[in-house]
This record gives sequence, C-alpha cells and structure tokens, in this order.
Amino acid sequence: MPAQRENPPGNDFPGASTAANKAVVRQLIDTWNNGDLAGMMRFWSPDMVHHGRDGSPMPGADVAAEMARFMRAFPDLRLTVHSLVAEDDLVSTRLTVEGTHQGEYLGLPPTGRKVSCALLGQLRIHSGTVVEHWGVADGLYLLEQLGLLPADLLQATA
Repeated sequence: MPAQRENPPGNDFPGASTAANKAVVRQLIDTWNNGDLAGMMRFWSPDMVHHGRDGSPMPGADVAAEMARFMRAFPDLRLTVHSLVAEDDLVSTRLTVEGTHQGEYLGLPPTGRKVSCALLGQLRIHSGTVVEHWGVADGLYLLEQLGLLPADLLQATA
C-alpha cells in the first residue's frame, strides 16, 4: 500500500480538501472568463509566484501586468476547462484559451483573427488562495495564428 503524503509544511489549512482546492481554481477561471482582473487577483496570495516555461519565478504584480496586456489584446478571451486534477494542495489544469485579436499584441496591430491555444498549469492552493502557479501555453501556435510565424516552422514541434 502506498504511503500517504502529509500536508506540505506551513499549510495552515490542513482541512482543505482536493474538492475545495478545485473549487477555488474553478472560481478563478470563471472570474477570468468574466474579464475581471481585479477579481482574479483576490484569488492570489499577496506573495504569489508564477513559474513560466523557463522556470524563472515571476512576482504576482508582473503576472497581473502581463494578464492585463493580454486581456486588452484579446478582450473576449475565454478559457475552456478540459480537466482539473487535484492532489494535496496542488491543482493541475488542462485548458483551451480562445479569443479574438482586437488590440495591439507584441507590436502587431489588431488582426481580427480568432485564435486558440492549449494552456497547461498547476496551482498550489494555501488557505483558499493561489500561492504558486506553473503554466505553459502553446505560444508558438498562437504566434502562427496571428501570422507572426510561418506554419511550416511548427511542423517540427507537432
């Protein structure tokens, strides 16, 4: 029989169930889908840290600025949840991000193109807030849809 893992050190919310942690993430996604950046930040611990594709930590304020920039470029942005999987204080997500390019993005004026890409993430929940986030989006596919990368370049990454 596999050994049971203890709650992570410093978790002052040991009664938090995986269902409760998944509910926090689901509410965060619903808030994102409503375009409410301030509301989303209420789900983040003041010292929340994001880890992107290179593993470098990014403070929550920088994440908020990046999210605001993305929301201006794709104001109809929508996340579709395909799966939420929880264990202990971690919730993993598999999402699709969809939106229409209606604002400047990476120096590119609005194209009106509809885009979508996969987004995988993992969130550490502590006392009902996100304290850490790891996320990787299929940015190459997004750039190809916007006309910033040739489609044949992506064949090597399929």
